[in-house]
Amino acid sequence: MAEEVIQKKTGAERQTEILVAALENAKENGGVLLNASRKPAPSFYNKSLRLPPGNALMMAMHSDLGGFKTNVYTMFRETHERGEAVRKGQKGVAVVWTNPNQYVNNDNPDDKISRKAYFALDENARKQYKANPREDVYTIFNIDQTTMAHVHKEDYKKQVEQFAAASERTDKPVDDKAMRMEFNQFLQKMKDCLVPIRKDGTGLAHYDSRTDTVHIPPQKDFASYPDYAQEVVRQIAHATGVPQRLGRKGVAVEGGRQPDASMQQRELLVRDLVASHKMLEMGLPAKLHPETMEHLPSVITQLKENPELGKAILADVNRTVGMMKKAESGVKILPVEKPSEKTMQAWASQFPIDKVPENFSRIAMLKDDDGKWTLAARPEEGRTFAVHPDKADIGMYFDMMKNDHDETTIEKFRTQFAQKYYSVVAEHPDREVNIFRSGASQETLDRIDRVNAFKTNDNKVLLMANIDGEKQRPREISQSQWQRLWLADDKRDYKQHLAATLYADVLSGKQKEEKQNGQQTVKENGKETVKETVKEKEVQSKLPPIMKQYDKLKAKHPDAILLFRAGDFYETYRSDAEKASRILGITLTSNNKVKDKDGRPLETAVFPHHALDTYLPKLIRAGERVAICDQLTVPRQQNQEETKESAQQEVKEVVARQEEQRTSMHR
Repeated sequence: MAEEVIQKKTGAERQTEILVAALENAKENGGVLLNASRKPAPSFYNKSLRLPPGNALMMAMHSDLGGFKTNVYTMFRETHERGEAVRKGQKGVAVVWTNPNQYVNNDNPDDKISRKAYFALDENARKQYKANPREDVYTIFNIDQTTMAHVHKEDYKKQVEQFAAASERTDKPVDDKAMRMEFNQFLQKMKDCLVPIRKDGTGLAHYDSRTDTVHIPPQKDFASYPDYAQEVVRQIAHATGVPQRLGRKGVAVEGGRQPDASMQQRELLVRDLVASHKMLEMGLPAKLHPETMEHLPSVITQLKENPELGKAILADVNRTVGMMKKAESGVKILPVEKPSEKTMQAWASQFPIDKVPENFSRIAMLKDDDGKWTLAARPEEGRTFAVHPDKADIGMYFDMMKNDHDETTIEKFRTQFAQKYYSVVAEHPDREVNIFRSGASQETLDRIDRVNAFKTNDNKVLLMANIDGEKQRPREISQSQWQRLWLADDKRDYKQHLAATLYADVLSGKQKEEKQNGQQTVKENGKETVKETVKEKEVQSKLPPIMKQYDKLKAKHPDAILLFRAGDFYETYRSDAEKASRILGITLTSNNKVKDKDGRPLETAVFPHHALDTYLPKLIRAGERVAICDQLTVPRQQNQEETKESAQQEVKEVVARQEEQRTSMHR
């Protein structure tokens, strides 16, 4: 009767039962999910068969739960063919294979043909059929569940010697050096073909969606090599889930909103299972991440209530490992697909007028002073024009720059892009934008002379000018303003207008700067006031815009720990960071490149945004008041080919907009 009940269960139900049992065991075992004894990866007895990752995990979990010596399995039928038998009362594990070799008639479900027969049909006949992939579920048994140990003692002994726990292996002892070399080769393939991996000194392993990079602390910061290896794979798995790759629902942000809690919990488990599969391949133990452990009761309840959820999770694991295997084989995984030639032709045909320049001497995409992407292009015979492209076209532009390595194709697309917007401006002159001139009058411009722009040794770009014959102190210009200098038809005219913008306070006559005893005296409306010292001002000018924003908000809430949202993390600084680090047990880091007015390095403590529900109650229970500063706009992910300076500009602009768009500070 028990066997009949088992057979009535679906493959998803049976696999979910194994997964739940393994998770419950991990909850009682300090987070160890599987392979604590370091057995080799699951396999079939005397059979070379590629195992889908989900099946391999099920076999390893089943082996651990049963206390079996190896991860070696066999089919029920095969045991009888060898003169063996499955011992009475043994419960096997379900493995699922998808069989695509079947097509079914649209009008007659009983009319099924093979894949070979389908492709032998003509094109019209094929329209009568649709693919009908079938899931084949098999029950397999560990060799310890059979009579092999008694019937074929020598064969069984060989299996144990080769595939047992590390402490019992004699045929192939564990070679940690070779294993580490193999993992290093795997990492190099991931770096080259899937996602950049950077060393990180913050003490926090993470994936940065803004730069599409994985950040990992040094190996020495981890308790063990398996912990290090698993965390690396876990973060690589995270990178595969973003919208421009697999787009898993637990990662993708839809409509500017974060996934709900259940989807985020599912995503955490997917990453752990992907990492666990890699640990299996390496013969290493696999653990659940502490964050997964915190949500484990909820995850287990969901799996028990909905076994199909287990099926969906394993499907995500299979797809993720599949992408990583593809990259490991040397195939470059592009974040998004480039537009097809057909799409490009259709797009280029939408020009509002027929006559456009055939060639352009310069084409550039940059940001204006308001942070909007702007196309600036100069025809070979004509003046430079600037225009704000449509949002969809901007996305297509950067997709092409990012994904197509054929210089000829890229140049053709850039020319078509410039041609389209040349014609747009010709048809609609009001769409042209002025990025090379200020609103200054000619009288004001005449007061400016000897304008010079230059780069410093630390890669800053400064502009210096004489106003009314008096030499002014240099002022920093943005990367976009520097780019415009090389696009301007009249560089001298542009530099004058740029100086008019940067020195607007001096030109207005409302402020006059004087140096007195290392202090800055400002005359406003006839009244003289002493401002901050020059040293203090220099310190403040070097602060990143995100810190200036933080300081403004902190001044409004001095008695609260300010959790400041920056991308995928909440950040705290200075004394707040010290408190948060002590209460939450997270790493406190010092940034020697950013210092306060007293010359002390900036102290920082960060944690992932999705861990807020975990850490916030801890701060409250510690008697602290907390102010949460959320980012209400999500920046578009930057093109990988953009410079670091451009990426910083994007962050600066988002932060600058935060202050305007923040509705309230939540207590």
